[in-house]
Amino acid sequence: MSTMSRNAIFLLVTMLLAMAAQCNANFPYYFGDFKVSIRNGFSGNIKLEVNCTSFDDDLGRHWLRKGETYSFSFHTDILGTTTWDCRLATQDAPLGTSQLFKCDYDFLKKCDFRECKWDVRDDTEYLLDIPQNKYVRWAHT
Repeated sequence: MSTMSRNAIFLLVTMLLAMAAQCNANFPYYFGDFKVSIRNGFSGNIKLEVNCTSFDDDLGRHWLRKGETYSFSFHTDILGTTTWDCRLATQDAPLGTSQLFKCDYDFLKKCDFRECKWDVRDDTEYLLDIPQNKYVRWAHT
């Protein structure tokens, strides 16, 4: 095998390992195990519909009454490209689709590298910043 081929393989393997490290920043403690929780935090008697999908999974529609929570757990893929997009709606209108999980170090840090807790309120979604122990307003992505 030529030196150029060895260098190309080395660079490819290094790049793949770096991509995987994004979601596995605390390896081995939280290697690939995550949980997402979505709570209906509306102030009125409004039902929240949640429909979450990833590249290869569709978790179906779930209706939450005020104060109820829907949770799911999963393992990230080896390349660290796992995302979960959730379509949110009320009984009256769609609210849009939000990315409620992504393999990004700053995002995962707020989730304490294990659980992303969302509270859907009248104005937008809020993510619990676990290390700071406070909910932060989240912009749609």
